[in-house]
Amino acid sequence: MALIHIGSWKSLVAYITCFTVVITCMALSYWQLSRAYEKQQKLALFIDNKITNESLYDSLNKDINALNGREVSISGYFNTQYIWYLDNQILDGRVGVDILTLFKPQQLSKYLLVNLGFIPISHRGLPDVSLPSNEVRLNLLIKSDGLKGFTLSSVAMDPNSQRLQFIDISELMSLSKKAIFPAVFYQQDINDQALIAKPHYNPVVMSPQKHHAYALQWFLIALAAAFIFYKVKKVES
Repeated sequence: MALIHIGSWKSLVAYITCFTVVITCMALSYWQLSRAYEKQQKLALFIDNKITNESLYDSLNKDINALNGREVSISGYFNTQYIWYLDNQILDGRVGVDILTLFKPQQLSKYLLVNLGFIPISHRGLPDVSLPSNEVRLNLLIKSDGLKGFTLSSVAMDPNSQRLQFIDISELMSLSKKAIFPAVFYQQDINDQALIAKPHYNPVVMSPQKHHAYALQWFLIALAAAFIFYKVKKVES
């Protein structure tokens, strides 16, 4: 009750408001630090998880989820019959589509769903894409969780075209009549060896350094709020 005795009920409201702001900002600062730690762990996982073809074949036939975030270089053939266009993609301020297709390594019984990357479009038409028919080698990053991503659409594919609003592997399996691993294999641009399109998938959108900067920002806001409240109360007294 001593706080109430210092001033009127307005003083109590000021104390509560300041306390709420400081605690909220400190909580946000801690949350950003936690996110930075998570991103550091994720980046370390990607760096350490490059695997050989032999272990890839074994792992794909066992637990695809264990391969999330791993990189692999693998040879095979495109199924040139199936090309899909993932709509509403933006890269370097340009609007376009991501090119998705089926890729068949000889040692595997199922197909890989490969995202080759971005192609800009200047209208609602689709780009003319020609896949090589010869054996090629791709550098791929495996994503086996959160495949759908954020979307407002409830239908994966435009029935009148090859446009995809989001990735639904079950629907692509039904359409192609092919067995497809439940993952997306993103082409990586290593030494300018990318085919057809421009790879742009980044598994870690915001770096740990940015999270650290935001954590510092929220901490400083908390300090500023506490300092301003202290100075105002000092002047009033």
